[in-house]
Amino acid sequence: MMMTLTTTTSNLISVIITAAGSSTRIGGGIKKEYIPFQNGTVISTCIKTFLKTLSPNYEVINFVITTPVNGIENSKNAVFSDSEIKSLTEKYKIQLQFVEGSSTRQSSVFNGLKEISKNINKTFANNCNSENQQNHIVIIHDGARPFITADIIRSCISDAKQTGCAVVCVPVKDTIKQAEDMVVTDTPARETLFAAQTPQIIAREIYLLSLESARASNKEYTDDVSLCEAIGIMPRITNGSYDNIKLTTPEDIALAESIAKGR
Repeated sequence: MMMTLTTTTSNLISVIITAAGSSTRIGGGIKKEYIPFQNGTVISTCIKTFLKTLSPNYEVINFVITTPVNGIENSKNAVFSDSEIKSLTEKYKIQLQFVEGSSTRQSSVFNGLKEISKNINKTFANNCNSENQQNHIVIIHDGARPFITADIIRSCISDAKQTGCAVVCVPVKDTIKQAEDMVVTDTPARETLFAAQTPQIIAREIYLLSLESARASNKEYTDDVSLCEAIGIMPRITNGSYDNIKLTTPEDIALAESIAKGR
């Protein structure tokens, strides 16, 4: 099913920072987003970049952080251990909202989107500007990617406004093999392959429609724009950075320290 792409000039933005996973692969007994980093934690570093980038130029109406079940207090502690978070939220009059996630990324983001929808209904209760309500965009970013930059965020927003959804990617460096039972079946042309990162940005109405379709067909996707692709809306690629790594294994921590020193 192909759908017409949506364009928008709205500056209304909601943000979902995903941090509901268990972090079992990182080891060390601490959730990867809560690892001490720079002047705070990995997740507080992500949040600061978005607050500083978005707040002066856009109307941020929701800022949601997903957490493990029964993990809201731990998440708040990790975020507000960075004193700059409090000063930024007060400066820009933004309230961080902490929402319990679920067993999969898709269902966790859905919980965040439900919170956004609830708040939007309150926001527009006395202002029936339905065009803005429908056209505002949702930014989804991994809480374990601390090296996101303002330039990438702004570029991805611009791309999403043109097409309805956009995804930050980098070209793959290695030759990729497809295989079945450990036997190569295909070698795709490397110049056509990109590694997806975050943020991934989707017009809210498209996101709601794509989530509804995925839930109705009982399908789970590992990234957000894949839901859009499933209903025929092809995301635009925004050029990312190889520094925009996601902390997943112990080796990533050493790499993150190296990247931070080089900045």
